[in-house]
Amino acid sequence: MGKETGPEEVASLDRLLTRLALTEDAQLEKVLSKLLPMAISRMASPHQPTKLKVMEMLNHINKRVKDQLSIKLPLKELLVLYRLPNADPTVRNFSFIYIGMAYEHASPEEQAEVVPDLLAGVSKVRVEHQDELLRMVAKGLEQYASVLKNKSQTTKYAFIEDSADCNLFVEFCLQTLLYQPVSITQEGTVAIPGAPPGLSAHQATRVAGKGLLRGEQLVLRKLGLLNFVAELELKVDLLYPLFLVASVDNNEKVSKRGDELLKRKTTGVNLEDSTLIRRLFTIYLGTVSNASIEANSKVSPAGPGLKARLMATFTRSIAAANEFPLTLQCVFDCISGPGSTTRLKQAGMEFSVWIFKHAVDRQLKVMAPLILTGVIKLLTGSHPSEADSASKQMRAFCYQAIGQLAQRAPHLFSGSTEMVVRLFEALKVEAVAIRSNIQEALSSLAGAFKDCTTEVAAELEALLLKHVQAVEDEARFCSILWASRWNKFDHAPSRYLCMLGAADTKLDIREMAQQGLVPPKNEKSGLPEAAYPSLKHMLDYIYQQQDRIRSPAPMGERLLLFSAKTFVAMIEFLKKCFEAECNEPQTGAKNEEASSDISAKEAFRLLLEHGMAHDGTVELHVMASNGLLELAAIDPESIANTYKNRLPWLKQFVGHIDSTTREATGRLLGICAAALSSSQAEDLLKELVSSFELDTKRRFEDLQGAVCATGYVLAQCMTGVPKVSRPLLESTTGALITKITLDSANDNLAGSAAEALGHAGLRGPLPIPAGDLHSSSPAVASESTIVETGGSPMDTGREQTLVPSTPAVVVEGEPLKQIEGETSEKEEVSLALAVKNLTGLLACKEVKVVQKAVISLGHLCYGNPKPELLDASLSALFTLSKSKAEDILFSVGEALSFIWGGVPISADKILKTNFVSLSASTNFLNEDAPVHGKDVEMEVAHDENDRDAARDRVVKKLF
Repeated sequence: MGKETGPEEVASLDRLLTRLALTEDAQLEKVLSKLLPMAISRMASPHQPTKLKVMEMLNHINKRVKDQLSIKLPLKELLVLYRLPNADPTVRNFSFIYIGMAYEHASPEEQAEVVPDLLAGVSKVRVEHQDELLRMVAKGLEQYASVLKNKSQTTKYAFIEDSADCNLFVEFCLQTLLYQPVSITQEGTVAIPGAPPGLSAHQATRVAGKGLLRGEQLVLRKLGLLNFVAELELKVDLLYPLFLVASVDNNEKVSKRGDELLKRKTTGVNLEDSTLIRRLFTIYLGTVSNASIEANSKVSPAGPGLKARLMATFTRSIAAANEFPLTLQCVFDCISGPGSTTRLKQAGMEFSVWIFKHAVDRQLKVMAPLILTGVIKLLTGSHPSEADSASKQMRAFCYQAIGQLAQRAPHLFSGSTEMVVRLFEALKVEAVAIRSNIQEALSSLAGAFKDCTTEVAAELEALLLKHVQAVEDEARFCSILWASRWNKFDHAPSRYLCMLGAADTKLDIREMAQQGLVPPKNEKSGLPEAAYPSLKHMLDYIYQQQDRIRSPAPMGERLLLFSAKTFVAMIEFLKKCFEAECNEPQTGAKNEEASSDISAKEAFRLLLEHGMAHDGTVELHVMASNGLLELAAIDPESIANTYKNRLPWLKQFVGHIDSTTREATGRLLGICAAALSSSQAEDLLKELVSSFELDTKRRFEDLQGAVCATGYVLAQCMTGVPKVSRPLLESTTGALITKITLDSANDNLAGSAAEALGHAGLRGPLPIPAGDLHSSSPAVASESTIVETGGSPMDTGREQTLVPSTPAVVVEGEPLKQIEGETSEKEEVSLALAVKNLTGLLACKEVKVVQKAVISLGHLCYGNPKPELLDASLSALFTLSKSKAEDILFSVGEALSFIWGGVPISADKILKTNFVSLSASTNFLNEDAPVHGKDVEMEVAHDENDRDAARDRVVKKLF
């Protein structure tokens, strides 16, 4: 059959039109299923009359089916016709028109069934057709709003394999989910003209078509799309934006479903994918305002809710922190953009913190100054007192951002103290909940000023000095924190601030201040890796703060120049500075500062004097008096010359309530005695002796202090410098011996007298007759009378006492027998009487008193190795050999060392320093004691043969 001519085509169509006109409505659907595709295909005819006849037939069909939705049109056949590869454009256009009409007449099931055909190759058709086809797809998927009825059918969609088709569909889904219903006035007009948030006017039309898409229809369409795409095997980076947008939809059903799918379907999303992140930024920002495109094509920014949700995503992506300039645009939109909310400002500041932490240096260098300006503007925009809970959280993120930026870009802050001042002031006015964030920011800022200029450093010093005494705990804490971290350890102002902080009322501030006074240690070696500041520089700075420290302390000074705890920390630190300088090798550079070293020592001495003020604590007085003694030990001549005319100032501390301070004062008087004239020394001795010999009803502290000082002064006078008359030396020695009596009311005073006598005995034989050491029978406590103090000998945690016993005769190896015929007549003062009284003191209850008596016997024997004295002393000491009191056994061992001779300690070391015991001075209990082949300095010129018998006896007793 050949090709029809034009008239033949018209005749054929005319017959079909006649039959169509005669067809009943009930049969019309069946007829149209074949006639309509055939008629449209005739539009490809080259003959114009044929086309006109087809148009006449189509008009007839339109009139009959337009209002009768029950009459179905051949939708699938029309789609086949539309998809023909070489279809005539006219045929394709008419097919498309009747596809739309057939879609309206189709049932929901049929609409869903043709969705695969609608999407297949959708990216390759005309743009106008694309929009209509995609709207048909969205309408067809409405039936899946509640549940996807047949999940298996999603596997047959070929459009997934075509990236262009897939991307076009996903883009349309995103635009549909972004679409929000417009408000209509009573007159039927749009209340707020323009595109919905996140869309352009053109995109909104693409989604809604010619009509308005709103209400339940819009909800069903969004839910259908969500359920449909959730079952497709799409990449997670395509699904993530869809579900994220849906999760903040205004409709609760949509937002709930979107949030559910976001959590369930996108757990493996890669937020470091730059393509995904840029897509999210585009959703947030829309079209850049200065872009040269048509107004209808400009995409408006997302709504506030979606913006906040996107910002939460950005703060989990390092890639987002480095998408300059999109990153910067988002931050400023949150901080100061039109319509920004408190929640958005908070999110923007949180993202700023994230940027400062994770942005690469190249981009941070550009962004940091701009964001910092916005942060400051945000902080100054409102007063902290007006902030609600959300605003407080936003301000907290502002301070966090400043802290992060200080670590990454310190150069933005180091040129001025403006930010430091702002943060310190904020600690006073901001809410308590925010102050921790301000503290962190200040802590980070400390590192930014390590290499600041001299002018900036001076401003910082004044600022920190001001706030270290602030009412707010946080301000004081940050001041001490800065002092600990801001500068090097040898920075005098920082160490001074730590000294002030050591007296703070808050424990954490005190501990941090104390830590700031300890040089940092190397992590590997554990040794200090920072040098102490110069003593002179440290004292010069303290003098700038308190100029009275360079004047001598007046007699009876009452008020402290600093608080007691600050004074203690100051003295302790200055001592370490002084020790560090003393331990350094004297190089040429040091020699140049020799004169300044002397002035530094003098200033340190004057500061120690002020530490002895009446209002000071016992701890402070101990620290200050020991400090003076340490200076005297290094340069006794200088100290002696300084205080020889200020003895009354020293003597006011002889009766101090603290025994350690009294001991240090006695040692200082003994050192000063070397610079006195003979008459001054005699007057001092007489004054001290009269203090405890004549007025026995005085306070115990006064009596004990006078006895202690007498021993040190007498020891110095026995050296011949100064020269004191022998009768006075004898009477002074006798006064001490008479105080060594076993009396329960004065046991401690007797122990002090024994110790003082021993100190004098270190310098040589006592200036008294020897007496009959052979015939004397000193009364001591026998071994059997030593009371076990309970527990093992190592149990030193409880008080150890001795029970007094009846005086007994010393018989080595046997219990001592009661002396018969003993008289109470006053005996002549002699060395024998001294040994007798000391031996009797061994029966005292107090362990410390026994220790002092034991050590005194050792000292006497060391200065006077007379065989008779050594023998009598050993007999007394051996009676304590089985004592369970560990401290007493240590003291006996030390006394035996002095009797043996060759101890590595000089008399000056014992008398003019803070000497406690041989074991303490040689670190015997902590490390190996030094080995000495011969006596060191102390051994006086005595025949070694004098000690041989005593040494033999010690060996026999021990081994």
